[in-house]
Amino acid sequence: MRIIIASPPKAGNSWLKCLLASIYGLRWLTGDETPDGPTVDAFARWLTERGFPADSVYHQHYPFSPALMDAVDGVPAHVATILRDPYDMFVSLYFFVQTQAENPNRAAKGRSRDADVMIGRTIDDPESLAFLADGFDADLRKGIAWLESGRSAVVRYEALHADPRSAITELTAQLRPVDSARIERAIEDCQAENLLQQRKGLKRRIRAATVGDWKNHLSDEHLRIMRDRHAPLIERLGYTVV
Repeated sequence: MRIIIASPPKAGNSWLKCLLASIYGLRWLTGDETPDGPTVDAFARWLTERGFPADSVYHQHYPFSPALMDAVDGVPAHVATILRDPYDMFVSLYFFVQTQAENPNRAAKGRSRDADVMIGRTIDDPESLAFLADGFDADLRKGIAWLESGRSAVVRYEALHADPRSAITELTAQLRPVDSARIERAIEDCQAENLLQQRKGLKRRIRAATVGDWKNHLSDEHLRIMRDRHAPLIERLGYTVV
């Protein structure tokens, strides 16, 4: 079995990867084992040069495209997507990029992102607010495209928190049904504290692992920007505009 997790950044990709790896006995692909970038060309080149190992899973922030799905179907592989409340997603992204200031691999590999403009700034700095207004929509559109494509098994971060057994059961029904014992074991294995203990490199990626943390960090100005610039996108994702 081969699975690609294709989701926006800071939606819970590592958590979902852990769950699916545990449930199906898959190996995490990391670093140079994965395609060099979220493009169809990079995916095709990787397939030609290295191949998609059997019984493995990785995540990449692919935008949806028919061309990508043609390549995925040719493997064949499954695609799963995790979606998260945009308010929490923005806060998680802000704190994540702060950890990148001292990450030499990010600049060396040319993996800087538009959100890196927030590095070293407060969350309500004009540059952070400008990114929220003019740059954050790309991540929202990425989630919408996968949700509306019908080509990915979709789960929501909030559902995994509220009722992980039901959420995972529904997800695996779309991929390959499994018995409840595997689901229970995966839930235990992939609790945030266990995940951080098992994979030290995730400390840059996992911070609060909670729902509603945005209420502790976003100001009225952030909420105004969300309403004025992103309300239709938030609603298409299935979330409430605050």
